[in-house]
Amino acid sequence: MFANLAQAEAFLTSRRHLGIKPGLHRVQQLLNASANPERRMKSIHIAGTNGKGSTSTYLAKALTYNGYKSGSFISPTPGGFLESIQVDGKWITEEEFIAECDALLSTIKEMDQQDNHPSEFEIHVSIAFSYLAKHADISVIEAGMGGRGDATNVLQQPLLSIITNIGRDHQRFLGDTIEEIAEEKAGIIKAGAPVISAVTQSGARAVIENQANAAAVPITWIDEKDADRLQINPQMKGSHQKVNAALAAKACHLLQEMEFSIDTDKVKEAISEAQLPGRFELVESTPRIILDGAHNAEGMAAFIETVKQNYPNERIEILFSAFQDKPFAQMIQQLKEITTDITLTTFDHPRAAELKTLSAAFPSVQVVADWQDWIRRIYNDYQTDTVYFVTGSLHFIYHFRKYIVQNRKMW
Repeated sequence: MFANLAQAEAFLTSRRHLGIKPGLHRVQQLLNASANPERRMKSIHIAGTNGKGSTSTYLAKALTYNGYKSGSFISPTPGGFLESIQVDGKWITEEEFIAECDALLSTIKEMDQQDNHPSEFEIHVSIAFSYLAKHADISVIEAGMGGRGDATNVLQQPLLSIITNIGRDHQRFLGDTIEEIAEEKAGIIKAGAPVISAVTQSGARAVIENQANAAAVPITWIDEKDADRLQINPQMKGSHQKVNAALAAKACHLLQEMEFSIDTDKVKEAISEAQLPGRFELVESTPRIILDGAHNAEGMAAFIETVKQNYPNERIEILFSAFQDKPFAQMIQQLKEITTDITLTTFDHPRAAELKTLSAAFPSVQVVADWQDWIRRIYNDYQTDTVYFVTGSLHFIYHFRKYIVQNRKMW
């Protein structure tokens, strides 16, 4: 039994050394001990390389606006365990999280003794599903990585399956080609659950269509034009956000066809008001500081296009940091398309790329060992014609945002 949240979180993070463990048998054993909440949940399953968080946010908010208790499991969640499990935008409480951990503890210990150690993420998923089955009418579930072997894929009867897009990420686990990665993402497709996707590559589309045909379910393809046709106007900036919003709107339309009570005007209102921290977010107006978690090459391309669309004539300065397993050299090269004023840094995380690694890739790019020094410089000597962007790892963006919010009154 855990005395407090710190103990429960420490127990989970102590299992981080087990790493990523694809496969469903461990999480299924955990869920069996909780009377299989995944079978009682009404769920919508989302996979994809980028856009899961935004699509999930739009969709969950639309469900809330339509009177449903809307559950969310968010992955990844730089903000921690509590933030990752929500109902109507409210986090699971410390007491509820501890209770869910306690309920699984004996099973976890039994599995450990059998040398069948469940990972941190598998336990996290089990906690989320147990809680959401009790408290939500419909839950929007984000896959952690991939799809087929992801712990969330124990969902056997989702209402809908959504695949946002496909890019090269986590190749060590998902494969080197777009088609191989698409096959893993398409693993969330199930019989009885219509598919909605914003994937654009022809090879990836063919893979997803094959899987949908095998499951005998229809598939709807979404692009930016659908947002205009549906009169969807998201507050979050960028053409990619219009696509994510259109995915959510189409999901709501399909739920209508399943006889869920969904009002189209409420869907539009929810999407127009939805926001997600770190997605082209103006976190400070003087100086103008915008945060965007463009954490891979595809995300960086979307970020750059959004900068061009919204700040075509402004001077641009960028602070960048990334995880060591991301294509950071390619991402830094991409940034040079919009500015040469780039500063590289690192942050406190075991996966963060070290400063010497970043600078070795681009020795001509300036570096700062402590990103807080960069913030202080900007506040003390900012230029009114400059927009300051912070991008790269979502975890880095989270730490940066938290520091700004807590300390902005000091400057």
